[in-house]
Amino acid sequence: MMRSRIATAAVAATLVAGLGACSSTSKGAPGGAPTAAGTSASATVPSATATTPASTASDASGASGASGTPAAFSADQLETMRAKVAAVYGEGVTAPAPQLFQMTPDPKELAADFDSATTMKALWGSGGTGADRLMDCGTAKYDGVAIGAVQSSGETTTVPVTLYQGAKAGGREITVTVDPGTGVIKGVSCGTPKAADFPGISPIAAYYGATANMDTAVLNDKSMPYFTPAFATWKPADTDYNRETCTQDVPDFWIVALTGTTSAASAWDYSPAPVRTIADPAEPGLPVGFTGSMAVDLGSSKISRVSCAAKPSATDSAHPSQYADALMEYYRLAADQTSLGVDAKAAIQPYFVSDAALTAAWSATGPVPLLCANKVPGAVEVADGSTPTTSGSTTTVKMVTWPMWHPDQPGQELSKFTLTLDTSTMKIASITCTK
Repeated sequence: MMRSRIATAAVAATLVAGLGACSSTSKGAPGGAPTAAGTSASATVPSATATTPASTASDASGASGASGTPAAFSADQLETMRAKVAAVYGEGVTAPAPQLFQMTPDPKELAADFDSATTMKALWGSGGTGADRLMDCGTAKYDGVAIGAVQSSGETTTVPVTLYQGAKAGGREITVTVDPGTGVIKGVSCGTPKAADFPGISPIAAYYGATANMDTAVLNDKSMPYFTPAFATWKPADTDYNRETCTQDVPDFWIVALTGTTSAASAWDYSPAPVRTIADPAEPGLPVGFTGSMAVDLGSSKISRVSCAAKPSATDSAHPSQYADALMEYYRLAADQTSLGVDAKAAIQPYFVSDAALTAAWSATGPVPLLCANKVPGAVEVADGSTPTTSGSTTTVKMVTWPMWHPDQPGQELSKFTLTLDTSTMKIASITCTK
């Protein structure tokens, strides 16, 4: 079964808990953030005035018990709020695209991300740039979006945003007021940038700003100065996309959202393409939200990991083959990054019916657990010509792994195994090696 060369990089959104950051244990100053001065000004919808609470550090879950932080928010709420803000600003990218992608705003997506048509009209305006669009706080053109941690003050929940053209930040920090229950945008205000809101943004903006502008001095620099030595020398088992950008072509813009900060590292959601918060009718199985994640070593101010698949696609009981394929590819990519600090077992644990089922499969499936292989394969797929079978409460899918991404001929598989899914939950019940 041949997969789309783009599908591999598009089957994921955000995973915070399971993907640990490979980072230095030394403590350094946060990565450079915009420092341009500016007098605070508001650009808010009437009766939706946003405030700018003091920034506070959060733990790896994006929430903590410190005053002013959203400790009561669930991981799903935090992800939804970040994704809504990312979707709107991604739809609004205004800098000319030098490559293949030309942004055409999706009115349905936009309508789903504001709390009302009135708010959308006030902030989005005519869809123009700079003064034409209040939500941009005067930034005329941008191709990069940095989103800080969700913050709360009293009953107000906000998300800080800074817009970039290339590696240069705009002169204002945008404070977006959101509804914590639905994530929808209620208003914005404009103020002075605060470096503490974007720890570790410096190498991200420098590298991805350069890619968005086709800066060949950066793109052709084989020393990869914006990445830690561990990531710069890391070689994936195989891939059909660039490990630094998660695309086959250099992306025309970038979006990141802070998911957590420790003294040594910051973790980020990442997308080199538009973020969607509503399902694509043409491909309902694809995930919504961010497609990847990354981490920054704050001691060296370098990117220490880019994970191009951070969550499997949406549960799809109608298409068990496609879902099993996406689920195990997600796990394969996590297993491939264990040397960078990714905990592959923790990543896949939520997708098993029980801890006991995971323990049983983990201990009985070889040196690379769950894939029945002696090394991390370049691809894992549903076996050619096979059809899932359902008996009682389980669905069985025959799967194979290949040494390289592109499947070879029958007989050249690296391993074979059967995967059973609990039909009601689509969680993994067992994995059994067959070769």
